[in-house]
Amino acid sequence: MSVIIFDFDGTIADSFDYVFDFLAVGTVAANYDAGQRQSFRGLSMATLARGLGHRWWRLPNLFLKGRRQMQGAIKHVKPFDGMTEVIQKLHAEGHELFIVSSNNVRNIHDFLHTHDLHTYFLEIYGSVGLFGKAPTLRKLMKQQNFEVKDCTFIGDELRDVEAAKSLKMPIIAVSWGFAKRADLKKIHPTVLVDTPAGLLERLQSL
Repeated sequence: MSVIIFDFDGTIADSFDYVFDFLAVGTVAANYDAGQRQSFRGLSMATLARGLGHRWWRLPNLFLKGRRQMQGAIKHVKPFDGMTEVIQKLHAEGHELFIVSSNNVRNIHDFLHTHDLHTYFLEIYGSVGLFGKAPTLRKLMKQQNFEVKDCTFIGDELRDVEAAKSLKMPIIAVSWGFAKRADLKKIHPTVLVDTPAGLLERLQSL
């Protein structure tokens, strides 16, 4: 049995379209077609925001506003293909599952209930600051009385990898989220996977 901690947006939830639409409001990108939008896939949320013309100092408030507005759109956000099965199988095998995310707890709860995933997670740690998940991972371990050697973090952004590495926590980076595979590879996560099936295989070997 292991402690498995998931990021949410870009790891479990395919929320790219919502994030892009929100960040594109008031910019020329609001009228982009599907092909133009896809050229922005593989960028972190912060890099995407900067690429659409938002100033770096506005990002914390911008993402806070986005999380609040996401409440109305969360029912349209779907899990990545295969992630529901990954979560179900890990739970059935007795792993303890958690979520640590910059999204807020209400949005995550609504998503999990919509997709019948709410019974699989022991606790959700939401509204994490845009630039730092390490303190929340540390808080989770303290509150749940876990040791870092028993935990694995799963995320899709460079900051996820950096947060886990700062705690010496194993980190599995997934390439289907907001960061480019090549950029993830450069910062040397413990493991880099390209499919939910590959993620499950690595986790089952823990």
